[in-house]
Amino acid sequence: MQALNREMSERSRSFIHPAGRNVELFNEMVFSALRSMASVPDDFINDGWDFTTFQHGGGKGGSMMAFVEDKFIIKELSPGDHKSLLELAPAYGRYVNRGNTTLLSPIYLHFRDEESGKFYFAMKNTIGKGPFKACYDLKGCADDKLMEKSGERVKAVHKRIWNVGMWCGQRNWTEERKRYYAGKLEARSVQIGLLQEQRQNLLDALKRDTDFLAGHNLMDYSFLVAIKESPPGSTSSNHLQPYRYLRSDGKEIAVYVAIIDFLQVWTTGKRIARCIKVCERNKATIPPKSYAGRFVKHFSAQVIEVDEEAAPDLDSEFVEVPREVQSVRAHRTLYNNSNRRSK
Repeated sequence: MQALNREMSERSRSFIHPAGRNVELFNEMVFSALRSMASVPDDFINDGWDFTTFQHGGGKGGSMMAFVEDKFIIKELSPGDHKSLLELAPAYGRYVNRGNTTLLSPIYLHFRDEESGKFYFAMKNTIGKGPFKACYDLKGCADDKLMEKSGERVKAVHKRIWNVGMWCGQRNWTEERKRYYAGKLEARSVQIGLLQEQRQNLLDALKRDTDFLAGHNLMDYSFLVAIKESPPGSTSSNHLQPYRYLRSDGKEIAVYVAIIDFLQVWTTGKRIARCIKVCERNKATIPPKSYAGRFVKHFSAQVIEVDEEAAPDLDSEFVEVPREVQSVRAHRTLYNNSNRRSK
């Protein structure tokens, strides 16, 4: 298998040059098959971007990302994530090739840039480009966050330990911090409406995917959810497959979802971090099986069933915001419990 991978890598290196650069390829036999299955050409990231266009992804880890139109994302890998992907790729390829619906973000290339020595992978952009009515990065815990609301990005402003003022009461928070916190409150309680069959298909895939990830000792992944609201047919895209339905007012709701950032292995370092965060409630740093169980339980409750004719306007309800941050415009949840379809 290793010999075949090396042979495939050497063959592919002659025509795979991300942003025109020479690269070393990893598990090319796996990713070549995945590209072929998805009708993605081998030279899909050879142009349309360059290494100067990288930007922070917005997460705590500060990973750098670059975009190729609205179709693909190139993401820088830490040494730990590079090692994780090296080990996961063969099983990941077999899992995706089974033909079952999966929410795992499709990965098509894993490489090292010879000029910088840095590691990267290229994946499908599963939500396309905005503006979005709302976009969330969700884990089913205290790390949930709102990324975009009504086409406006929400800047991440974290309470770092060195930002002493952040820990001395909310009266010392900046307006950006207040808005970010209000968005986190919305993300924790957001309910995502889908039709009955759509909801069941999503939850079935979610259970399969999290079982797969837990079986490979992986945790701390996210559920990326982006919602568009528009006239019928205007959100169509050949390379994206959102859950769609028409609302009674004639508007089309498109819900884009994917499981992302699934390369975090449960290590000794994570165990230590869990002990350090012992006072933190509902934290992300828990063992893989527990993480998967909580993930499925949370989204089984938060992904709700709606009828097309009863589907509410996305601006129908405000989320409750603590008094300390009420100077910020309160953000809205997508759905509330009154919109559940009765069984």
